[in-house]
Amino acid sequence: MINKDKKDRVVRQFVTYCRMALRYEKINYYNERKRMAERESHMEMFSEKQLETVDKIFDTYHADYFYVMGYEIGIVDGDLAQALRELSDRQLQIVLMYYFIGWTDREIGGILGLAKSTVCKWRNDTVKTLRWLVEGMCHGE
Repeated sequence: MINKDKKDRVVRQFVTYCRMALRYEKINYYNERKRMAERESHMEMFSEKQLETVDKIFDTYHADYFYVMGYEIGIVDGDLAQALRELSDRQLQIVLMYYFIGWTDREIGGILGLAKSTVCKWRNDTVKTLRWLVEGMCHGE
């Protein structure tokens, strides 16, 4: 059996470990809150024109919807929605998962069974294609 001194030492070590884990978790929490505060803006800081833009973004009544991995993504910009419809299924999935869902190339590659570098190349090529399509629509071509 374990003697009392050894048992007390193990208990103290465990308590010290728990305190340190909680301390670092608290630090991580405060750092994350600080990062979030730096990226967020309050509504009263926006100008009237910026608020109108936000209203257009969240006007989902006129949005075109795309579905990927169980997510429903509404695209309000008609030119962008039309350009997205002209992409292949894989290109569409990669663009929606990266830019709208917020997944990394590594996560997307894991889901689609592709290497991270392949996903990155396809995404960059697709963005160039989208830019070309949208610019063509804006110039009436």
